[in-house]
Amino acid sequence: MKQTFIQQTGSPCLLLFFAGWGMDETPFRNVCPQGCDFMICYDYRNLDFNLHPLSPYREIHLVAWSMGVWAASQVMQNHELPITQSVAINGTPYPVDETRGIAPSVFEGTLEGLNETTLQKFRRRMCGSATIYKAFEKIAPQRSVEELKEELAAIGQQCRSLPSSSFSWDKAVIGEADRIFLPENQSRAWQNTPTQVEYVDSAHYIIHDYLIPTEEDARGERLHLIAQRFTKAIDTYPHEARIQHQIAAKMHRLLQHHLPRRTYKQIVEFGCGTGTYSRMLLSSLHPERLLLNDVCPEMQACCQDMLYHCEQVVSFVSGDAERMPFPKDTELITSCSTLQWFEHPEEFFRRCNEALNAHGYFAFSTFGQQNMKEIRRLTGQGLSYRSLTELENSLRPLYDIVHAEEEILSLPFSTPMEVLYHLKQTGVTGTANTVWTRSKLSLFCNEYKRLFSANGNGVSLTYHPIYIIAKKKEV
Repeated sequence: MKQTFIQQTGSPCLLLFFAGWGMDETPFRNVCPQGCDFMICYDYRNLDFNLHPLSPYREIHLVAWSMGVWAASQVMQNHELPITQSVAINGTPYPVDETRGIAPSVFEGTLEGLNETTLQKFRRRMCGSATIYKAFEKIAPQRSVEELKEELAAIGQQCRSLPSSSFSWDKAVIGEADRIFLPENQSRAWQNTPTQVEYVDSAHYIIHDYLIPTEEDARGERLHLIAQRFTKAIDTYPHEARIQHQIAAKMHRLLQHHLPRRTYKQIVEFGCGTGTYSRMLLSSLHPERLLLNDVCPEMQACCQDMLYHCEQVVSFVSGDAERMPFPKDTELITSCSTLQWFEHPEEFFRRCNEALNAHGYFAFSTFGQQNMKEIRRLTGQGLSYRSLTELENSLRPLYDIVHAEEEILSLPFSTPMEVLYHLKQTGVTGTANTVWTRSKLSLFCNEYKRLFSANGNGVSLTYHPIYIIAKKKEV
């Protein structure tokens, strides 16, 4: 396999693209995604993959097209990389398959009859229209038919000899006019998987539209993944989220101590989750109106007791708290264990300030830079946490800091496997996309015990909560 940088600026983010059969870098030389480096992988005569060039990157956006979906599936299952999102376009992990890929008879016929004339016919079918084909011909790959035939034969041989991949894709895009990978076969390939499927009115060759994702596209994918992970953990979160419950209880005590005793007409809680902190707010502050928000619409069912018994007081709205408007003249905006997911907290602080009344408070807990340090050390994955000082400095132009503190909490477990179970059952894996092979899991467990054993009696996981209560500055 060949790996070529098209754009390399020193960004901490990488767009990693697995192209289809017969490709090289030529059709993609003018692709210049903003805010990230860009590497293309092609030529699947072998699947040897060099990890070293990827080591500097903290975030990798994986895109694969056509046969590249199979190649990426095979490669990514063997490596732990900080993949924030993965998109498969007009391809499947089963490229030579009667019902889930290209029919074996069609594949073999293409291979046996491949020459300059049939290659052009293939590319016209790939492009779907004369206009797109004409444009493609100006940037066509510069590889010989003999080389392409070798690659296609090697792909066929590897498909027969390699087992199916365990890699899980976040999203699959299916062109409804695709004449290479038939849409119905693609649909069957993604059935019974967690992969989100999107159908588009397009032929096989649509890749350029997905190689320059907008900030909104990337944000939407990230939020979808976060919501998906927490939704899956709804039933297990109340039991497993022991630290989060402890943090909520402490945040509640701090509010009772530092906030004035008065009747609160409007309180907003963003990231309410299953409602643990919400019930504390309702029982002690007795607001006239309590607006609950979460990015997961399924959380509304978890708060149904409050919504039913206090229907004149409590309401729920699902959405992206970092963007959605909060009611004007709110007296308290608060949250527990949510802010660490936000991309631009400084802008969010400003928006909250505008929604608060003249004497309003903004109170939250989040996590600091030592949070889950064990997982970051062993997997290279984790959020970009801000320090207490950084948060205070961001707040001070708009707020007076009433209270700020941090603490280190250690949660004990018998084995590293229990740590992984805990993370999955609470949903806090968030945007991580680690594929656990047997060898990776064994290495992770051995290293975890070696580095983070608690005096020979099990292991521990570090939590680093930060608590801040701020009051809107008087004008």
